[in-house]
Formats: sequence, structure tokens, C-alpha cells
Amino acid sequence: MIILPSQPRATGNEGARQQLFGADQSELASPAALRTELIELARAAERTLARTADALAPQFESPERHELRASVVFPLRDATERISQACLRLQGRDVHRPFRIVLMGRTMAGKSTLFEFLTGGNGTSVGQGGQRTTRETHTGMILDHDIEIVDTPGVGAMDGDEDYVEAFSQVGDADLILWVATNEATQEQTGRALQQLADYGKPIVVALNCLRDVTHELDRADLLEEPELIFGGDTLGNLKPIVRHLARAGGRYVSAVTIHAQAALLSLAGQLQPAESAELRQASRVDRLLTEIQEQNDRTAEVRRTASIGDFLRGALLDAAGAAAAAVEAATAMAAAAQGSRDDFKRRADRRVTDAHAELVAAFTAALARRERWIERVDVGLSDKRINAEWATEIAALREEIETHAADVGDRLERDLKRIAVDVADDWAQIDVGGFRDLGGRGAIWGNRLVKVGGRFAVTVGTTILGAKIGAIAGTALGPGLGNAIGLGLGAIIGLLTGLLGLNRGIDWIGDKVFRSAADVRERRRESVRSQLSPLLVRVGDQLLRAGHDVRAAWQLAVEGEKARHSLELDTLEQTARTLNHTITAELEPILARIDVEIARELLRIMGRGRAAFALTRATRWRGAGMAVELPEPEFSELVLFPIPEDAERVLPTATSASPSASAVQLIRNLTAGEVAIHGWNEQEVSVELTHPLARGTREAWQSLALAHTGVRMAISENTQGGGS
Repeated sequence: MIILPSQPRATGNEGARQQLFGADQSELASPAALRTELIELARAAERTLARTADALAPQFESPERHELRASVVFPLRDATERISQACLRLQGRDVHRPFRIVLMGRTMAGKSTLFEFLTGGNGTSVGQGGQRTTRETHTGMILDHDIEIVDTPGVGAMDGDEDYVEAFSQVGDADLILWVATNEATQEQTGRALQQLADYGKPIVVALNCLRDVTHELDRADLLEEPELIFGGDTLGNLKPIVRHLARAGGRYVSAVTIHAQAALLSLAGQLQPAESAELRQASRVDRLLTEIQEQNDRTAEVRRTASIGDFLRGALLDAAGAAAAAVEAATAMAAAAQGSRDDFKRRADRRVTDAHAELVAAFTAALARRERWIERVDVGLSDKRINAEWATEIAALREEIETHAADVGDRLERDLKRIAVDVADDWAQIDVGGFRDLGGRGAIWGNRLVKVGGRFAVTVGTTILGAKIGAIAGTALGPGLGNAIGLGLGAIIGLLTGLLGLNRGIDWIGDKVFRSAADVRERRRESVRSQLSPLLVRVGDQLLRAGHDVRAAWQLAVEGEKARHSLELDTLEQTARTLNHTITAELEPILARIDVEIARELLRIMGRGRAAFALTRATRWRGAGMAVELPEPEFSELVLFPIPEDAERVLPTATSASPSASAVQLIRNLTAGEVAIHGWNEQEVSVELTHPLARGTREAWQSLALAHTGVRMAISENTQGGGS
């Protein structure tokens, strides 16, 4: 086991370090140029998706493939349109706009009240305790601050899905999320929104808003005289649910401030004396929030504004890659279902054909056996004419029996095969698609990261949803060829019977006068009947057996045809998955990687690391972890020895000359403040142990960043007791 010490943190005079490492090149930073570059890359991705959709669409024109078309082609076209719209919106965006804050939170948390205070409103948009008061976004400027703020509908309301979508439509262009919570209600209802915000990677400031009504004078007096009693005093307890939900997606809040938004708004209403208004405003603690907002603006505005330019398009592109990854998942799962159902149908159908053939042969044998017994029982004392007449009746009965048995067997076979096809389709329609989610390789990460953000684009694929789609492919019961083949096979037997005219040949007697007694005559006649008719039955039996084998071969050929028909579906699905995988790995991923590089380069320039920006070879940004940058020497060593402060974006340097595994370990060292113990190491996987606990989402974010940036899987465990083994 190897123990690596904790990584040094930034200290000292950052301005001097910026000058040392290329601050003079920060003048190259250009938000407008970054916007142009990103739009060009997005347009390339748009063309790639459109081309892929056009190539796949003709394969799914038939009605029975409509579900697959809806699972593959439609999402690609939708993603293409989203990229196009995002490009148009970014093209018209002011890249030098003020710092932009988006107000979010559960319904009735007091967002609109806070918005009215911050923008100097009169309170007309404030709700009166009802859900879904704000149904659309409102934008204004914070009084006396060059900061833009957007009020959004609340999340978590009953029947509020449209509000949820509207609120999150503003997140991509935000520099900071101001999450308004309450000091009373649980945050469980809004956990989904918090986790999704963490997936977006936007910085979050939490405003814990006290909901105690202070419109009456006595209540205001309580706030002024006993503020802790009004606020409740359990700030940490109120933050715990927020921390828990953010941590599940690897996120965390920047800071938290307790406020009383209603009191703050009342202080501006002009209904109180100036001194009382000033005292009420101070008691509302809202100035602490304004100070935090201004500090965020002063420290991080340029970096976050630039990051939001990139994230604006990056989100649409990640959604597009997520749509493609989900389409691969759907096609792969359907292909597995098609192959499984095909093989399962073939196995069950073969067994049923064998059973049907056995039934047919048994019916033939029984029918012939009854004629053999007739030969032994017939009254040979009758005239040959009478015996021949009865023989003709038996032959007619034989034909009818065989024809009836053959038709019954064939009908049951066709019904059973259809039932088998339906049963197989049902069995495979519910295939567990979980095994197809890890598509393998570094490329899978792009898809996996998107599906997590998936509330934007609804690219989630679950077993229940896929059930209907898989059933549409694997459960296309039977093609018309199988029923026709069964009918043709039975027709061959009926045709054979029609041609068995030799069975009608009667017997003739040899003269009886040579025999001395009636007993001898009867014995001679019995032998004559036996010798003349039994060979006919033997010959017919042989012909029926051959006909039965021919019928079985026809049935088997029909089953093979059905298998071939399923194989065509399978080939289509597998080719679809290959095409989509190529689109992701060969075209979309390089574009996404290039976007990360361009954003990282711009951010490094803004941070005063011009030489590092110029030398940058690769970058990977990951929510909840940071921005991994690959640099040659000496730029790598400069960033390691003199790290960039984490005011807005955590920068994690890796060396161009290092192996992938070494780079993965370097990332973990950069991310943790404690020691890192290495327990296992190869070029595909590294196992490390940390001396402090990690939230599940944080561990996932670190592992995902390492895999996306280096291609190495990190197994991270914790030993909080010390003395790792």
C-alpha cells in the first residue's frame, strides 16, 4: 500500500502568481469569441444528429416498427431542434450581461416576496399563502446592485409539472442559484429539484426564509425583541435535508443565510416610520444575504458568466448525447429481446413441431391398425363382391380419419405456435434493461452523465417503458408464411390420400373346388384376404410416414422462416445500435470534449493563467467535482505547486506525460484534503482509500470525472479510523 499526502492548497499572493504564470495573456479572453466557437461546434453536432436520424429513419417506416422509430428517430430529431434553438438563443445573448441570479425553491417558500424586496417592487406579485401563485418567470435588477435576478415558479406543488419545467428552463443561463427554503417545512418534496440542480453543477446559495407572519405590530415587536424565537434557531436542522439531497448528486451549497423576506419587504412599504423600517430591515437579516450575493458577484462574476455561456449550449449538447445514448440503450435492449425471443421461439416451436409430428404418426399408425384388425375380423364367408364393397367402405373411413387427424394436428400446431409466439413476446417484453446501461469505455460516461441530468430531456429508459417497445419488435407474433406452410403441409397429405387409388383394388378368389372342406375354404379365403390387403396397408403406411416427414420438414422450414424474419429485425436493431454508437463515440464525444477544452481555456485565461490556457491539451468538466485539465510541463507543475483558488471553478491539473492511472490518482489527490492510500493499481482500474467520509453522490462524481478524463475506473473507499491496512 502506498500513502500519498494531501495536496497543497492555494496560499499567498495570487496576484503575483498570476503575473508569474501568464496573467498578461488574460487579455486574450473573449466571451464573444467563445460564443462563436461554441455555436460552430454545436452546429456540427446538430448536423451529425440530423444525418444520423435521416440514415436511420427509412428502416423504421413500417407500422410494426413505429415504436422503435419513436424510441430512436424522434428523440434524435427533437435533440437536433433543441440544439438549433439553443444556438439561436445564445447568438442573441449579451455575453457581457450582468451577473444573473435565478430564484428557485418550493412553492410558498417566499421567493416572490424576496424578489419584490430585492427589486424594489410593491408586493403585488406576492401570493397569499396559496400554491402556484407565480406561474411564469419575472426578471428585474437588484436595487443598488448591477445584478440581475429572475423569479421562477415554485417546485413541488400538486399538479405543478409545468411550473417545474418553466423553473428549470432558466437554470442553464444562471450564474448563481438562490434557493429559497423555509425554516419550517421539510424539503423532501423538493428533493428531486435539488438533486437536478446539483447535476447541473450551478453554485447554490440557500436563503432559509422564516414564514412567521409579522404584518401585525405585536408580531413585529416579537421579531425585534426576540428574533431567535421567531426564526426558530435550528438553522443546521433546516439545512440537513437540503445537504442530503444535494449530496446524492455530488453537490453542495456555497453558503446559507437565514432571512425574513416578509419583514424585509415591509421595511420598504412606506407604511412605517423610517426608524422602525430601518430596524425591521436589520432584523430581517436580508442585508447579510445581499452581502453574500455581492461577494459572489465580485469574486466570481466573470468566471461564472463565461461558464454559463458554455453551459448554455453544453446542456443542449449533453441532452443530445443523452438522447443518443438512450436510443442506443433502447436499440440494444430491443436487440437482446429480439434475439432472445427468436431463439426462445425457435426452441419451443421445434419441440412443438416434433410433438405434432409424433401425433400425426400415431394417428396414421392407429388408423392403419384398425384396418389390419378389420382384415382379421372380416367374414370371409361372404362373396368377394361383398367383401370388396366393405373394404371400399373401410378405405373411405381410413381416408376420412387420416384427413381429420391431420387437420386437427395442423390446427392445434398453428394455434400453439401462435400462443408460443405471444408467450415468448410477453416473456421478453419485460427484459431488465439495466445490463445495457453501462455501454463500456470512456464514451459511455457522456451518456451516463446526461441521463442523470435527464429531467431536461426525459431520456430515461425503464423496464416498464421499454416493455411495450420491445414487445412491438419481439412480439410480432407470426408472419403469414408460417400458417400458409402448415396448410400446404396438410394439403400434401390430403393429396396423397386422393392418389391412393390402389387401396380400392379388391380381392378375387381362387376356385374353392380343390379344397376338401368348408374349414379349408375359409382358411384359404382368410389367407387370400390377408395376403392381398395387408401389403396394401404396409405400402400406404410407408407412404404416410414419408408424407409425415415431408410435412414435418415443411413445418420446420416455416419455423426457420420465422426465425429468419426475427433475424432481420435483429440485424436492423444491431445496425441501429452500431450507427448510434459511432455517432456518440466518433462524432458527438469529440465535439463535447472540444467544448470542454474551449470553456476551460477561457476560464484559465480569466483566472490569470494564460500560459496554462495556451498549453491546454484536454479538459473534462464534471458537476460536483470540478474541471480536470491536462497540461504539459512546466504548466502542470505550476498549477500543482500554486493551485487556483476555488472561488468559482475547481481546477484539477493532470500531466500530459503521465499514464492514465497516474492521472486518475492525481485527480483524487487534487479533490481530497486528506491522505490517499493506494491499494491496487493497473492501467484499467485503481483502488484507493481516503481518510475521510464521502457522500455517495460525491464519490460517484469523482469516479465519473476520473473515468471520463482518463478512462480509468476508480474504486474509492473510506477508512475514517485511520491506519489503513
